[in-house]
Amino acid sequence: MAEIVTEIMNSITNLIREVVSRARQATQSLYFGFFQGHTYLTPNELHQLSQLVGITDDTVVADFERQFAQLIGTGEAIAYAAARMGFYEIMRLQGITKEDEVILLGATCAVMVNAVMRTGATPIYADIDPDTFGSSSQAIAACITPRTRIIVAQHSFGIPCDIEPIVSLAKEKEIFLIEDCALTLGSKANGIAVGNFGDAALFSTDHSKPLSTLTGGLIYTKNTELANRLRSAQVNCPHLSIKRQNKLWQRLLLEARYCVPARLGRLGLIDLFFSITKKITHAEGDFLADDFGTTIQSTYPYPAKLPAFLAAIGLIEVKRWTKTSLERANTLKRLIEIINQSSSRCYLPAAYKNKKLEIIPLRFAWSEPKGAEIRLRIKSFIHVSWTLFMTPIIATKSPLQNLGYEKGSCPISESIGPRMVNIPCIFNTRDSDILISKLILSII
Repeated sequence: MAEIVTEIMNSITNLIREVVSRARQATQSLYFGFFQGHTYLTPNELHQLSQLVGITDDTVVADFERQFAQLIGTGEAIAYAAARMGFYEIMRLQGITKEDEVILLGATCAVMVNAVMRTGATPIYADIDPDTFGSSSQAIAACITPRTRIIVAQHSFGIPCDIEPIVSLAKEKEIFLIEDCALTLGSKANGIAVGNFGDAALFSTDHSKPLSTLTGGLIYTKNTELANRLRSAQVNCPHLSIKRQNKLWQRLLLEARYCVPARLGRLGLIDLFFSITKKITHAEGDFLADDFGTTIQSTYPYPAKLPAFLAAIGLIEVKRWTKTSLERANTLKRLIEIINQSSSRCYLPAAYKNKKLEIIPLRFAWSEPKGAEIRLRIKSFIHVSWTLFMTPIIATKSPLQNLGYEKGSCPISESIGPRMVNIPCIFNTRDSDILISKLILSII
């Protein structure tokens, strides 16, 4: 009985702390987060999008797939309600079973692990390359066994990993190579856009990713046979329910209002209220959030098609991409200049100085011994709880060993993770100027 009382009291205490924390955020005049809310949408555009909610319109989705693929190269793209669903479909079509192993980066999202576990295969974790925060050919090579069927090479934060040695390794071992471009769009290595190196690539269009459709993702490939097989399978994928689509639509409206620095802090309080309400009522959530642990059952179809209204948002985002990518590249240049004036300069990953790379950043990231101190300094105006890869597998409440991760298997990831600092690079020039001025006062 005493243990139950203690647990209840701890829960109440944690809730009070969370309310106080988010209330402080809500009072900030400017608060910068890591996800995008389509605040540029006009009332007319929102009305047009609303007409597609719950409607099956394959032509809109096909148009988005075509235009998105053209951002990458000459291949084809197949859309899903989440990128992990496309990843799962590739593994299924490749005949991956419980006898097989799939190599992932030791700094990945739990939804990728969940997709592997759905096939019955074993996830194997390769350590990160500290020069890119992405996949390392040497670490991958050390993980390959006769059971390895797929290698996932991850590009993190907008930084291309050292992909060419991984391509050579995969070809030598005759292993299927997937590029994980969930965090990277438009960046290039030796003039070639990421997504064009592997047998296939996955791109996420979640609201925290480079090009946002709130939720969603695509598989890109130049392999016509694979594209045809994926598209044939996609035809049989079910749609998200109208109820789920309506929830996503309401979330879109909420983010379109509050996902700007002047109002983002208030969204934290709103989200906390919704979170408490959902726990009390056991209501279905808005996002597709059932795949962040070890469960292989969801309250939505898996895999599922991308809703037409989200594809329509994607079309708007594609049209904006040239301007968006230029703004982000310019923001990165200025951030590097600022950090080079501080004591943090010697901890920047080498990729930021690599002239063979063209980086379109999602986040500006580095790891240093004083990382926790810097996060504390900037937490009043940056949503630092969204800092990525502070642990090898993120976005899960499950013990990492339940996801097949053994402590010590990725020592670099474990070492630099708690020291990570992330700066969002998703804002327009005006808001980026404000963010940079605040960073100058906090870091230099």
